[in-house]
Parts: sequence; C-alpha cells; structure tokens
Amino acid sequence: MSDATPSMVADRYRLDELIGSGPMGEVWRAYDTRADWVVAVKILGAGEAGEAGEAAREALKQHAQAVARVIHPNVAMVLDVGDQEGAPFLVTEFLTGTSVGEDLAAEGPMPIVEVCDLVGQAAAGLDTAHRAGVFHGQIDSGSFRRAASGVLKVVGFGLPDEEPSQAERRYLAPERASGRPATAAADLYALGAVCYELLCGRPPAAAPDLPVTGMRATPPSPPSAPGTEAPGTEAPGASAPGTEAPGGVGQGVVPPSAIRPEIPAELDRLVLAMLAPDPARRPSGGEPVRRALAAIARPGAAPNTAPNTAPSPAGAPAGRPGDTQVYDFNGVPRAGDTAVYESAELDPAPPRTGNKLLIQMGIAVAVIAVVAVAMVMWAGSREETPVAEPSASTPPTPVLTPEAAPPTRPTSEPPRASPTDLTPGDTATSLVQTVGPKATLGSGQTPAGGWDHWLVKFDEAVTAQEDIGDIDPHVAEKVHDKLRKAAKKLQDGRFEPARGQIADVYRDLRNAQVKGEVPLSGPLASFLDDFAVS
Repeated sequence: MSDATPSMVADRYRLDELIGSGPMGEVWRAYDTRADWVVAVKILGAGEAGEAGEAAREALKQHAQAVARVIHPNVAMVLDVGDQEGAPFLVTEFLTGTSVGEDLAAEGPMPIVEVCDLVGQAAAGLDTAHRAGVFHGQIDSGSFRRAASGVLKVVGFGLPDEEPSQAERRYLAPERASGRPATAAADLYALGAVCYELLCGRPPAAAPDLPVTGMRATPPSPPSAPGTEAPGTEAPGASAPGTEAPGGVGQGVVPPSAIRPEIPAELDRLVLAMLAPDPARRPSGGEPVRRALAAIARPGAAPNTAPNTAPSPAGAPAGRPGDTQVYDFNGVPRAGDTAVYESAELDPAPPRTGNKLLIQMGIAVAVIAVVAVAMVMWAGSREETPVAEPSASTPPTPVLTPEAAPPTRPTSEPPRASPTDLTPGDTATSLVQTVGPKATLGSGQTPAGGWDHWLVKFDEAVTAQEDIGDIDPHVAEKVHDKLRKAAKKLQDGRFEPARGQIADVYRDLRNAQVKGEVPLSGPLASFLDDFAVS
C-alpha cells in the first residue's frame, strides 16, 4: 500500500488488497466494517493542484454518481460514493468470479450457445447504462466478470473522454480512435469485438481478399463451375482496399464463420453489423442485440424466414422496443445486415404435428382409459366381502353394516376450513398454506450484507420473473424504478424514506398478485415470502 493510499476509507472501508490500477486510480478488495461483508473500492485519482485539479475531481465525482444510478442485474452494483481527502471513491459489490477474458485465456474459444448467453447479458447491462446516459468507453474482455451466482456483470465504466489503454485499442471503434468521446454505438462496437474474440479465439482482423460463398465466408477453395457464382457476391461489409477506418478493423473483417464454420449465418450477420465502421449502421441498442442472440441460442426459436431488410417507408414512425431493426443500404440487403427479430419471431408457435402422431396419442389415451376402468371394477369386486352366517353353537358376532358405518365425504368436496380459519359470516373457498417470513425488516433492522446488497437481490428476483415471462411488464418496470429510487435514498443517507419506499413496493406487488399481474409462485414470490418489511 502506497503512502498516499489510506488504510481506511470514509472510516468504514478497510483496504485489504490492491487488485487493479490504471490511469483513473486504484481498485481494492476491501471490508465494509458496518455491513460486515467484502466489497470493491475504487479510489479515483485526481492529483493535480489548483483549478485544474478541482475540475478533475469534480468530473470524477460526477462520473461516480452517474454510474451509481445504473441499477441492473448485469451491472456491478454501486453501493456507495464519496470523497476521501480530495479523491473521489466509489464502492461496488465484490465479484468473485472470473472475467470472460480470463476464461478465454484458460480454455480458448467458447461454445456458441454460451457466447450468445454471455454477450446477451453484457448487452442487457450496457443497454440499461446507455438509457441512463452512462457510456463505458473502456470495454475489453476484462470488462465483463461473473458474480458468485454465475451472472455476468459489466464493470469498469470509464470517463467519456478518457484515453483508452493499449490493451483496449483492439476493441476500439473507429470514431473513438479518431478522438471522439464514448457513445452507445462505440460500446456496441467493442462488445462485438469481444463477441468475435470469444467465438474465434482472436480479435477481429481485416482480410479483404477472403472469398465468400453466399452469405457465409469460407476459406479459399478451388474455382467453382462457370455460371455458378452469385452475382454481386462480396465479403460481408467489404470495402475497397485502403478504406479501413483508422483504429478499427475496417469493413473487410474476416467473418467469424470463416474461422469457425459451425457459426450460424445469423450470428455472422449480427457480429459483422456490430463491427460496422459507420456507427449509424450498427444495431440501435443493446436490447436488440440481446434479443437476436436469444433467438440464435435457442434451438427452434429462429424465424423460418429471413428478417425484413427492406427500406422503411418515408416518414415512418420510430420503432418501438421489440420492432425489427431495419438497415437501409440503398434497398439492397447485405451480409452485414443485423438479424433482429420481432417478439413473435422469438417465441414462435410450436410446429404442427402430423396425423400419425395424433392417432398414436388417441390410441394411448384409449388404452389408459380401458386400464383405468378395469382397475376400478377390480377394486370394487374386492370390496364386496361375504358375511358368514352365524352357527347355532356360536353366538352371533355383531357385523358393522354399511348403514351403521359413519358417512364419508365425497372426494370432490373441498376440505373444510378449521374453526380458526373462519369468522362468523365468512365462506370457505380454499385453503392456502402460509409460511412465515425468514426475516422481518423494520426500523433499525438491516438485512444480512446490508440494504444495498439486499436491493440487488430484490432487483434480480424481479428480472428473473421477467425472464420467465409471467409478470406484467408495466408492473416490473415500476418496481425497477422504485428500487432505483430507494437505492439513491440509501446512498444519500436517508434510511427511513428508503425503507418506506421499499414497503410501498411490497404493497404494490402484493396487490398485483391479487389482480393476477404478478404470479403467486416463482423467484419473485419466493423473495417476497422470505422477507417482510414493516
């Protein structure tokens, strides 16, 4: 630990181990003495004196506060921001998993489905940051790290005009190499470069002389028969020699399938579109990228027809989330076009089964019915136990006749509630098993790991329920927004207003369960049942 680095930050965070350093400052594994858990503390360096130093410190402080507003399961949660002897700092959750770069170095190129899953998670996190006006600007393969649960999270947001390191330059968009500040489009370019590297084991590189067959690039092969070449075929996104953008791989990038032939054409097109030198021709955001990757990763979920790449009508309104992303290349679709799918295309109706399968199912049902009837008749015959006639020498033994047997309740009748379940005038409709919460969080009480950690888990439970698809999207969006506001109140030290906001979220979700907008089972329901907020 250097002399300039304190051993304690804000009289709360004990710095235990330096785990990273760079132009922006140092990152430490630290111990939160109040919440009793391990965190990561990033101390931002601003060592200049005078007005320049004060401006730099203010810029760093604003950056830390902006990153703290980004709350998403796929973004490392910022737990605290502050100032330590003139140096701004921010505290984030400590991630114990590996980065995708470390996984790549240890194991080589990853399975295609795993790449789609990981890059999809990264795209979802970046999309939330971009909507909050925060751009990463420093993306490389170390910018995406797994939590202990296996969830991938975006880490290491940089300043908009921060100079990239040498290692980050191979992921740098052409416009960033020209000196322009970080943007959402530049982040998507860098994410495309990371995706390319995870698939192929190497960063994207230009190869304008690589031949292409149809929409898929292949290694050089013998000339085809005369007349079989596709007219106008060219490398996806290929340009004339010498037109590569400075700092980027240019338009003549080798398609991933040329290195790894099993890569599907849809993934080829998506990666090449993300690596387009022109920012306007890249996907419009992280969410379209996530949806396209989800469609590619799920067998049978891809659309049966190619996505629409025709030009939009003049004056057409802007698309909504989930609409097909259209790229206009003078009305001619190219191999670099992005394949982004409608929601109906992501979840197509199951394919029709043939008549043969229906006949087989009918026969199976009939056989089951015959067996069931036979079992019922056999069971009934066994219940008719004969009663022996009493002999003259033996006193008759009383026999319990059916008339003397206590009446039995039909099995179709619902179970009656016990007297403690009902009050006079109530009508029993159903019995619901109730289990007490594991913890009740009231005034002055703090959940294990602290409120910030608990809010992250709450938000992850809502997202997990969204992934299942049985929660009302408007309700989920309102919950995410209120949890973000509660986290901001906690960061400002306003505990009671934050706890009140969390209690409001609980009430809203319970009311939504009554209305059928939120399911009574699943990850969110389990979280609500585990904790009570008073």
